[in-house]
Amino acid sequence: MVSLWQLSVLLFIFVLVVQAEELTASEWLKRANAALTSYDYAGALEAFDQAIGLDPNSYLTYFRRATAQQALGRTSAAIQDLMTTVERNPHFGKAYLQQARIELKEGDFSLALETLNRMSSNGAKSLQKDGKQAEELLEEVKRAQAFEKKLGQIGSKHADDCITLADKLLQLAPNSVFARKQHAECALVLGQLQSAVTDWTRLSKMAPSPDLQLRLSLLSYYILGTRGSQVQDAGLAHLKACLHEDPENKLCIRAHKQLRKIDKALQKARGFSDNSKWTAVVSALKGAKVGGPTIYDEIQQVILDAVSSGILPKTIKNPADQSELLHEIETLYCRAYVEQEMINKAMPWCDKLGAVDPRNEHVLVAKGEEQMNQGNYEEAVRLFSQASEVSQSSGQKIRSRLAKAQKLLKQSKSKDYYKVLGVSRDADQRTIKKAYRQLAREHHPDKGGDQEKMAQINEAFGVLGNTELRERYDQGDDPNDPSGGQEASYDDFFAHAGHPFAQFFQQAHFQQGGGAHEFHFSF
Repeated sequence: MVSLWQLSVLLFIFVLVVQAEELTASEWLKRANAALTSYDYAGALEAFDQAIGLDPNSYLTYFRRATAQQALGRTSAAIQDLMTTVERNPHFGKAYLQQARIELKEGDFSLALETLNRMSSNGAKSLQKDGKQAEELLEEVKRAQAFEKKLGQIGSKHADDCITLADKLLQLAPNSVFARKQHAECALVLGQLQSAVTDWTRLSKMAPSPDLQLRLSLLSYYILGTRGSQVQDAGLAHLKACLHEDPENKLCIRAHKQLRKIDKALQKARGFSDNSKWTAVVSALKGAKVGGPTIYDEIQQVILDAVSSGILPKTIKNPADQSELLHEIETLYCRAYVEQEMINKAMPWCDKLGAVDPRNEHVLVAKGEEQMNQGNYEEAVRLFSQASEVSQSSGQKIRSRLAKAQKLLKQSKSKDYYKVLGVSRDADQRTIKKAYRQLAREHHPDKGGDQEKMAQINEAFGVLGNTELRERYDQGDDPNDPSGGQEASYDDFFAHAGHPFAQFFQQAHFQQGGGAHEFHFSF
């Protein structure tokens, strides 16, 4: 049973239909013109359709509908309406002029000339204003033809002249496919990748093709896009456009699957980084298969394959070196390893990143730690100071590293125990003991060695051979510095027979006085 509400709705629809049928062509035309004035081009087009349906011989209605068609980007439909206009009225000059302007903008210069010739032969230049506009338009078409011819002759051999000519041609014919292609090619020769991408993006709307969508996807996601940017998001959008045009395209299907896989791993790594889970960051970037290619390797291979297949032109100079995505992954690795104090693993990544971003805070921190390990404290202080200046996320940690470097610099100017034993700061206990043993034999006073040198060696080993004292020393606190407030020194270590030659030195007689050491060894 039909309800009262349903009956009301049906009645309302019926009234609308009846009203629509009762509107005249003139009334529809008024609605269409009002919609045009308010930039409602879709509404205008619908109203023009209704008007033409009621009065198919009105040439002005076709002419006005062409305006709506053009505003909606329906160039072919607009030209068809203009041609219908002059069929209805061959003397209507404005239709010829409008058609020729469209053909000029599209780069169809021969067609534009034909349209202007038809205007002349049909006597449509009778109005003085139309005749003057036709002459001006004819000059523009001829200039565009001359630019096109010259542009084709010089090609990309003279890239600067090519860009200048292409710009002039595009001012007259912004939708010229030839001019866009030449402009992009010459921009690449000059290293202007972003300019070329702008041209290709326009081309993808004017003359869409799977190869062009693939190229734009690769450049947007893998090369130019940064995290969270519209450019990187466009990488996926271009692939969707490719699949919309050709759902069975194998290259686009494969590229879409690969991009989604890489993006999923990258999103994980970014999330772990945001939450300071540095071990997980490295794990997320390892790739799906154990021992297989990492995410970084996969991206490099994608770029290599694109160049070898021609999807990316060979005129793009070092695309992998320009990849913002690879630089982001280098940053993730560099920081993850630095935060874990794994400087040796961090350096290859930090060096890659430093080649393009030498002022990156994580690069500066890694280099500072590397200099610390090598005992170059002044350089470490300089690097940590720079890192502190540019830091946006790790200010307190960097200041702690800087304070430590400053302590060690001050310490190194008085005593450098690592230098005395000839070992690196990251040497293990076995290496330290081996170095001590060798130096003790070389500088034994009973073997003609220097007592003062032997005292320095003993002092150095007394600190570095003890885990607790070494840790204090590494933090810039010398256990043998009276001003340091230490509670234990290397003498305590020796007294407790804590070094590998305790039995050996128990046979020796030590006398200390005035800061000097006197040794008598028996073997």
